[in-house]
Amino acid sequence: MSYIIPFLISLLMGMGVGGAGLFIIYLTSFLGTPQAMAQGTNLVFFVISAISALIIHLKKRKFYPVQVVTIVIFGVLGSYIFSHFSNMIDPDIPRRVLGGILIFGGGVSVFLAIKSFFHS
Repeated sequence: MSYIIPFLISLLMGMGVGGAGLFIIYLTSFLGTPQAMAQGTNLVFFVISAISALIIHLKKRKFYPVQVVTIVIFGVLGSYIFSHFSNMIDPDIPRRVLGGILIFGGGVSVFLAIKSFFHS
């Protein structure tokens, strides 16, 4: 079972459903993984998925160097800044913020789905 759930979550991530949040919930709630370790595991999981997606985008020639370089620069800067910032705050805060973001994002998705259903 520990191979089936991550596989299903990776399928959802590949379809753009937002499997990263599901993977963290799975790791923390069902496997009892500490929050920081779950986020690190999720990051590795995401990088592997992103590499697979990059290969497909390169084959389909859907690669935009300017956007990629911009995203990489800001991603590295943001990671560096916030990794130092995270050492100064209570470890429970990122867990709560992530939960809030997931709830908000899910609510927006449901709202947009209902709106598009009634306006179709």
